[in-house]
Amino acid sequence: MSTVDATPTCNISLTDAAQERILDLRDNMHKPAMIRLYVQGGGCSGFEYKIDLAKETDEDDILVQINPYIHIYVDQVSAPYLEGTTIDYEAHTLASRFVFNNPQATSTCGCGSSFSVE
Repeated sequence: MSTVDATPTCNISLTDAAQERILDLRDNMHKPAMIRLYVQGGGCSGFEYKIDLAKETDEDDILVQINPYIHIYVDQVSAPYLEGTTIDYEAHTLASRFVFNNPQATSTCGCGSSFSVE
């Protein structure tokens, strides 16, 4: 009899620019940057992306280890909405931001911080 691993996963990637920015934001170089990534209702398109430094994790969080220095935690409700997302970081003269390239999004707002799905 074989067993199936039912551990939930979420496929998320970060560009080099996003990884560099996260590492720049991290205070302590001796432990990984812990990032919480999630979606919540709101914004002009229905859902908003949220990205924060995580101080704690929940036991049902999905861990996406980008490299030994960056760990992303995603709650199981947000995971299906974020599956396949690539996060980039753009820095311009007047503004800088994380940019989400999400294949689940059927439409996005003009600034790219909110999205909708069918």
